[in-house]
Amino acid sequence: MPNADLLIEFMSEELPPHNLESFAISFATYIDDKLNKFKDITSQTKYFVSPRRFACYITHIMNKEPSKLITRKGPAISNSLKDGNATGALLGFAKSCGVEWNLLEQNTDGYFYYSYTSDGNSLEYVLPNIINDGLKQLPVAKMMRWGHFDYQFVRPLHNLLLTYDNKVICSNINIMGLSPTNSTYGHRVMSNGPIVINEASEYESILKNTGFVVADFTKRKELILQQLMDISNRLSLKISPVGELLDEVTALVEYPVTLVGEFDIDFLKVPQECLVLSMAKHQKYFALIDGNDKLSNKFLFVANLDSKEPQVVINGNQKVLSARLSDAKFFYDVDNKQTLGNFAERLSHVVYHNKLGSQLDRVMRLQNIASSIAKILDYPDDIARHTAYLIKADLTTEMVGEFPELQGVMGKYYALQHGENNEVATAIEEHYYPRFSGDMLPSNKLAIIMALSDKLESLIGIWGIGLIPTGDKDPFALRRAALGIIRILLSINLDIKELLNITYTTFVGLSLKENVVEDVYQFILQRLANYLVNNAEANYNQDSVSAALAIEPYSFMYLPTLIEKLDIFAHNVQNQSLLQANKRIENILRKNNLLDTVLVVSPELLQLEAEKDLYELILQQQGSIDLQISSQNWDQ
Repeated sequence: MPNADLLIEFMSEELPPHNLESFAISFATYIDDKLNKFKDITSQTKYFVSPRRFACYITHIMNKEPSKLITRKGPAISNSLKDGNATGALLGFAKSCGVEWNLLEQNTDGYFYYSYTSDGNSLEYVLPNIINDGLKQLPVAKMMRWGHFDYQFVRPLHNLLLTYDNKVICSNINIMGLSPTNSTYGHRVMSNGPIVINEASEYESILKNTGFVVADFTKRKELILQQLMDISNRLSLKISPVGELLDEVTALVEYPVTLVGEFDIDFLKVPQECLVLSMAKHQKYFALIDGNDKLSNKFLFVANLDSKEPQVVINGNQKVLSARLSDAKFFYDVDNKQTLGNFAERLSHVVYHNKLGSQLDRVMRLQNIASSIAKILDYPDDIARHTAYLIKADLTTEMVGEFPELQGVMGKYYALQHGENNEVATAIEEHYYPRFSGDMLPSNKLAIIMALSDKLESLIGIWGIGLIPTGDKDPFALRRAALGIIRILLSINLDIKELLNITYTTFVGLSLKENVVEDVYQFILQRLANYLVNNAEANYNQDSVSAALAIEPYSFMYLPTLIEKLDIFAHNVQNQSLLQANKRIENILRKNNLLDTVLVVSPELLQLEAEKDLYELILQQQGSIDLQISSQNWDQ
């Protein structure tokens, strides 16, 4: 069975850019897995993807599956022969196998068997079904039917390149309304007509040199990044980081050429976060910042062709961006005509949840929670109440309506614009912190109070009306809220149970689930254990974490030190006998259903001197032990 290369490429209308690379990986992985029997040990699989194509290339594929030995089990020997003659059951089995019964194998396990060699399927026979099934399992939210075609796919398909051993394979089969060919098409503008692929191994280079398509997603991404870096360095500027923008741009172009544009310097009066987000979200442009992280009026964009008149392309993009930034400036100017207090009043018209009231109702609860936490932390509760009233105000602004990602950020700007001090403005922005794993914590005491109030209210309220996270579904981000609380409480000494009870009391007149405080507390403990063991910031030993959390602590701040000490203690060879004895005692108590029972010692029942001495020692040391625990002197 000779080996050769297999190449599959579908041409389509522009594919959705979101997760385009994972789309191609999924297709190639499926094909690779289903053709596993056809591969030899040197076989390699590669995927290609651009806005108008996705392809799978597999080397060293056999044209036929290896033959395999098939063994069928028949009836028991003891029930199949009578006076040396075959019974009906044995004759029936032999007939189904197409042989005489005396040609069947009699195995030592007491049964008849029939073995035969089955020829493997040909590649041409199995490939159409594998390709069709591979298309159906792609990670696409919604498949659609196009025109008069019966097939459904995320976009209309226009061409199928399908070759094996550099020849068209399955030529008489229709796949997704397409007949296989050995040609493809290049760039929509820079290339002209079909491109024949005579050598599958040259697919990538032919597309690049003849079709003006960089088909390899990773190489295209690296090329774009290099162009961005070269130009920004030449301008002595830096690229402002904007999440997954680079991946998205890579998914939008086939032949990237990076150009420089600029906008009216007057737009820089608008907060730069608005401008950066507007450029990235609406236009897929890269904002540039100087050494002081101040926004420049220059920007970079990636064109999908190498134009003979690049200035025309630049002028067009500058014109479009100017319109976008004019919108952002308009929103900002309109918002500045109102105070944050005015915006806060409008929260009464914004529904938080139909079982929990409006956003203004929520703000009232946040004020009460913040006031209580402020008193615990010896912070002026009037400032806490005032700040809590403002932290959600920007939800009703024009700017946040256009860019929800700027929640908190715009609140900070508008607070400073209307006379609030830096501490209050910072707390308004940072009450969302930490927003994700590794994100910054709130930077001042007021911000900590606001962040805790916001997350505690979400947890108790949303959990209390029964919207509990299940599996991978967590629409109200309660896991993220719990993790935020955990990270804050690892840095400040507060009682989580007290905070949860404070929060619960603010839901006056609302019907929440029974035991919501205890349920949320246990949920937080589970997230805490997971964070301490699995997060790169912590990464503590599983057994030590379990030991530290076994007593269900209410304060978290001391846990990292305790866990480190427990780890050292557990690995000290001098303590192994104590640990083993403790484990035996625990097993005995568990076996007798006494593990969670409070046991009281009756001294009169002690008989051995060792027992009496141990009891006396415990009594003598108990006070000292309690003192060391309360002072967190773990070494002692």
